Amino acid sequence: MLIRRRDVGKTCDMESTQRADVDVVVIGAGIIGSSVAYQIARRSHMKILVVDKAAGPATGSTGASVAISRCRYTVPEVVRLAYCSQLAYRSWSEFTGLPKPISDYTELGALWIFDRTADQLAAEYKRLQSNGVAVEILSASDVLDRWPELDLCVEPIDFEALNKHQCRQGKSFLYEIEAGIADPAGANADLIAASKKEKVEVLFGVGVADVVTDEGRVTGVLLDSGEEVRCGLVINAAGPWCNQINEKAGAQRRWTLTPTRVQLVLREWAETDPRLPITFDGSTDGCYRLERSGQQILLVSPEVPRFMEPTNDPDNFSTYPDRECVETTLAAFQHRAPGVRHVGTTTGTCGLYTINEQDSHPIVGPSEIPGLWLVNGFSGHGFKLAPGIGAMVARAITGAEAPFDPDIPDDLFSIERTPLATSGGVFA
Repeated sequence: MLIRRRDVGKTCDMESTQRADVDVVVIGAGIIGSSVAYQIARRSHMKILVVDKAAGPATGSTGASVAISRCRYTVPEVVRLAYCSQLAYRSWSEFTGLPKPISDYTELGALWIFDRTADQLAAEYKRLQSNGVAVEILSASDVLDRWPELDLCVEPIDFEALNKHQCRQGKSFLYEIEAGIADPAGANADLIAASKKEKVEVLFGVGVADVVTDEGRVTGVLLDSGEEVRCGLVINAAGPWCNQINEKAGAQRRWTLTPTRVQLVLREWAETDPRLPITFDGSTDGCYRLERSGQQILLVSPEVPRFMEPTNDPDNFSTYPDRECVETTLAAFQHRAPGVRHVGTTTGTCGLYTINEQDSHPIVGPSEIPGLWLVNGFSGHGFKLAPGIGAMVARAITGAEAPFDPDIPDDLFSIERTPLATSGGVFA
């Protein structure tokens, strides 16, 4: 049936084929969008459609996720959000309802090599432990007994003057016992499968050409196939493309959400190399962790501005790390782990994180435009928080509780909040 669209911006006179109405359209089928869809579906009878212009899951930010599950955050509510998400990843079959999911959880532990006084470490320990996280404070000798290959320098590195760096050894460090990694692509595929079991319709290879509004309210989407989908609610979970969707609806002008190219280096790891913990490096604002196979180590480049390139076009960016970034990242890792054999093949990849420039935390909940909800701006934390974020959205929409839900306010990341406390950047 041909219909005339009522309000779709400059193209309001075009005609489109009509699709059956649904309750909710989720734009984006990555780890966030699929979690939102699954969490709504598992606790309601809403008719849900998920659309994604990619050919399949984990082709956007999810596929380039470092996929670390850790809980050290500045805001106590975010600690609990990360913890409930970690519990979901640890109990993935129970959480998804899939008897044989693709993803699993590998516990590695996480060592934070940051410059902290004894009082600061004690406060961090109390914040984490009181919110359910298994944590220890390790002395320098404790760390070196376990991982003698590490250097415990806490002096910030000036990458413009590496030859002038003077090491200063830290004395005590925070260690998250149950931190680990999951499979980002597998977890995304699992959530798609779990959503489909709950009767969610998921369409890949289908983009959103426009957001349909009527009298100031979002009432649906126009797909790039020409179909108009009418619905009661549109949820923007489009990752680095979120600004494009919000601009179509005239929404979200308060927060600066910047798609940013993040560079990851993968280096060969031998069976004889040490089983290092996930390591968060305060000297470089980088981190390192072994791959699940144990045959590679993933190195996140230092948080140097020139290595984190903003882009206005998420469809066009280099997916290969820059040579200077690779060399600097390897040098930073060699500084942190001088006892490791620094040989082997090096590869890498790049992905886009949507950085919230104001406080590094996401925007989750209703936008200022009725009928449009936002799940945007995760600043690299999306995979860590995805199960809990999906629960917050679903609980706010359906009013129903479910296992693994976080005990935090659903409006914690409201668009109208004041900026939350943060330690800055990818660590928040």
